[in-house]
Amino acid sequence: MESFSLTLDNNAIVSGLRTPAGQKSLPKDTPLIVALHGGSYSADYYNATPTYSALPYSTFLRVPFIALNRPGYKDSTDLPNSVPDGSTFLQEEGRYLHNQILPAVWKAYADDYGVSSIVILAHSLSVPMTIVAAALNATTSSPASSDQVHQEQRAGREQASDQEPKPQQDILKERDRDGKDESANENTKAYPLAGIILSGFGTTPNASTMARVHPLVDPNAPRVTFPPSLKDELMLFPPSAGFTDPEIYEKTESLNTSAGKAEFADAVGHWPTYWRERYAKYVRCPVMYALVENDCFWMSTNEAMEEFAESFESSVRVDKGVVMGGVHCLELCRAGRGWYARVFGWAVECGVAFGLRKN
Repeated sequence: MESFSLTLDNNAIVSGLRTPAGQKSLPKDTPLIVALHGGSYSADYYNATPTYSALPYSTFLRVPFIALNRPGYKDSTDLPNSVPDGSTFLQEEGRYLHNQILPAVWKAYADDYGVSSIVILAHSLSVPMTIVAAALNATTSSPASSDQVHQEQRAGREQASDQEPKPQQDILKERDRDGKDESANENTKAYPLAGIILSGFGTTPNASTMARVHPLVDPNAPRVTFPPSLKDELMLFPPSAGFTDPEIYEKTESLNTSAGKAEFADAVGHWPTYWRERYAKYVRCPVMYALVENDCFWMSTNEAMEEFAESFESSVRVDKGVVMGGVHCLELCRAGRGWYARVFGWAVECGVAFGLRKN
């Protein structure tokens, strides 16, 4: 994959990796997969080795793939330090994804690739921002301008009321008899969202893992750094367990980055109190959700999987399952090759269905 960098409307930068463009005449309604990494990784997570990469699946199925460096990672500009009153870090990150990043990616690359929609692939700590963005995409026609966002941040307020999800009953009333969602006209949106794919995030944290991670947090430092040996043990499992190939352990150090402390604090502290009622229940696009059998950070039970999936009560389709033989870093473990195949196939389904609904 090749590196790229985009300047956003607010003059910030988003960087990442993308598959080469130039394939002529993609199949009708082919989507663009936009992938978001978890905490302490970067876009390189999706291109770790020739075997453990999205590239071969993208090439074979002719589905373009972009992996972003989230705000504050590598060359991507960090979010502002201050969070408006009444908001949290993950909500602001989701709004930033919706208002700035995804519109810029769509504007820059949609015609270049010849795609008709976006499917987001989110792992771990990028799951919350994806849910926020998907809810806003479902309930608003176009993103707020950068000037509006900056003014509201300086005033210490949340974004304007038309950027917040509508009451649930209003969304349901706006669905016509054919099942089409009229709550926000697809033709007026800054990017067409056909589906979201979520993994590596749950509802019930694993207390024993959290206890081991907590000492890494320096109250005087804005970021957290995981020792590579701890990442091998927790996120990949030891080599003797057999879940991960040796070539991935050789990449642990080069794939490792520091992570923002605020995203961890929100994920386990505030997010559980607001995500369902404020965001998940307003998501309209299809959702695919996977828990792995051996997740170090979240309790991997069928009950937990069902609880998470049921939160998307307005989604036109929710697929869910436990990935057998998977560990937290799903795309890096042996089961990840099967997961990638499922991701690309499901994205194609979403793209076609989106095109048919739009027509």
